[in-house]
Amino acid sequence: MIFVDTSAWVALEDRKDINLSAALLFRQELMNTKIRLLTTNFILDETFTLMLFDLGYHKTIAFKNKLDVLIHNHVVLVIHITPEIESEAWQTFERFNKDKSWSFTDCTSKVVMEQLGVREAFTFDRHFSQMKFIQKP
Repeated sequence: MIFVDTSAWVALEDRKDINLSAALLFRQELMNTKIRLLTTNFILDETFTLMLFDLGYHKTIAFKNKLDVLIHNHVVLVIHITPEIESEAWQTFERFNKDKSWSFTDCTSKVVMEQLGVREAFTFDRHFSQMKFIQKP
């Protein structure tokens, strides 16, 4: 299983994204290995918002429709952030942001990945490397 961050979802959909080529190549690699994708509702919230502002309503809706198919076909697993995850994420936020700038969503991702034993993230966000995860591609 590999965690998919906002930066990866957006790079795959935004034809102007600086990481588009790398994202498309890595997506193909993932498709060839049939590895399951993991994300959270907080990541999707960020993704939908960024896409709406940067790509517009129709592309955001089209992305959501593609995502629904991936979820239905068990390619993507979406974890919903619980109050317990939020609480642990807040502790992470307080502990590490003295010298970091991890968003609260980044902190929820860290907690989910640790709870599920996921070590790799499909992301272009350097914060995952700071969290000691393997950043792909």
